[in-house]
Amino acid sequence: MLPELSLDDALRDPGVISRPLCVGLDGTVVTTRLAWERLALLFRRKPWLAVAMPFWMMGGPSRMRLRMAASAQLDLAALPYRKSLIASLKLARESGRQVVLAAATDQDEAERVATHLGLFDAVYTSHEAGSKSAKLRETLRGAFPDGFDYIGHSSADSAVLGAANQGYLVGAAPGALAATRSLKQVTVVSRRPSILRALIAELRPHQWAKNALVVLPVLLAPVTPPASVLLKGLLAAGTFSLCASAGYVFNDLLDLDADRVHKAKAKRPFASGSLPIVLGFPLFAGLLLVSFSLAVALLPHAFVAMLALYFVGTMSYSLVLKRLLLLDVLVLAGLYTHRILSGGIATGVKVSAWLLGFSMFLFTSLAFAKRYVELHALTSDEKVKNRGYFRGDLPMVTSMGTASGYIAALVFMLYVDSTAVRASYREPSLLWLVLPALLYWLGRIWLLAGRGQMQEDPVKFALKDRKSLACIGIVGFVAVVARFTPPWLSMLLH
Repeated sequence: MLPELSLDDALRDPGVISRPLCVGLDGTVVTTRLAWERLALLFRRKPWLAVAMPFWMMGGPSRMRLRMAASAQLDLAALPYRKSLIASLKLARESGRQVVLAAATDQDEAERVATHLGLFDAVYTSHEAGSKSAKLRETLRGAFPDGFDYIGHSSADSAVLGAANQGYLVGAAPGALAATRSLKQVTVVSRRPSILRALIAELRPHQWAKNALVVLPVLLAPVTPPASVLLKGLLAAGTFSLCASAGYVFNDLLDLDADRVHKAKAKRPFASGSLPIVLGFPLFAGLLLVSFSLAVALLPHAFVAMLALYFVGTMSYSLVLKRLLLLDVLVLAGLYTHRILSGGIATGVKVSAWLLGFSMFLFTSLAFAKRYVELHALTSDEKVKNRGYFRGDLPMVTSMGTASGYIAALVFMLYVDSTAVRASYREPSLLWLVLPALLYWLGRIWLLAGRGQMQEDPVKFALKDRKSLACIGIVGFVAVVARFTPPWLSMLLH
């Protein structure tokens, strides 16, 4: 096997221009498999047809493909194409080389892709069960008796690569590297990103920081709770994290088309093709099973009900509510506040009405900021895909979002001056120092969003932004000092 190199350099070699360049479809031209894409689309658009799928399978693979093709028509423009490869193919074709799409799939499907890209001079296919690669090899040998070059990506391409004068592997998995190791004419152009890394990215562990809200009632309890109560809070946060990851998987499977036209979300594992879509539904079910199994076995039944309610809320948001004007923002804020209530139920700690009010207003502001970022990215007065907002709504979104944030600051100010705070803190007056940090952070979030310098979820941004982390650190430090004020500081203050 030849070492890795630039595909552009290889295709510019004058010695190979006369040979046809054949290119695979699944996993090569597109980073995913069309059958998996169609299956995911079927579950997104017509989930009731899942009942009929076992009967389709009884008719054999060909009947299965035909029924799925009739039930789920792919949007070819939304597929995750391997852009660097397509750019190289365009250069090769401009230099006078014949470029051919050679796909182990249905002829109609391959021709639709070829028409969409406008890049190929001919299309050759083979989709016989159990012999796709071997049949495609014979098809290409018959079509090009003087030889051809081939670009593939997996071990399934090894038969065709072995027959090619020169072979190339793009996005090669370890199995493909092993299967073609003995083929001296095969060049590795690029390797497949780590599946494990893509899997971890899909779970979004950075988002688990949101579930620290579940532990918040324990940390703010009037009396310092025992370690066993804190452990329950941490366990509850863990079950929420697994359930939330299941929701992220489900949401990403539903939002594939919308994510792929979004500048940042197009890099998500399922949308980019770095994580096979076929893993989506088993991953979703597995995360959900582990989450609820832990909750049922180790936490109060009332908490299990709260976890189930959270799951229903996230699924309702993914399926319907995120498309509804304003209701989507309120549901997002409500799901954050729901975490706090659930933490109180899991640990037996009463949750303050002040905390619930502050949480609802604060996260309403951040939810509006999230919508603002999406609207700000639009180039015309169009509607955000799968959302209920137009770019013309920016002024109102800004007003409602900033107002909610400053009302949260007002609620905090009233809390500091309430009788409730005196039961939990030795020196509650020190909590006034939290207010400037809170106002600074909220103002900065909205200013950066307005400048277009925040391209993502505000919570995700805050977890990576040094100044936001500094604000969180200041708030935490002030809260600890106010609660456990040393005697010398109390004397100094009084």
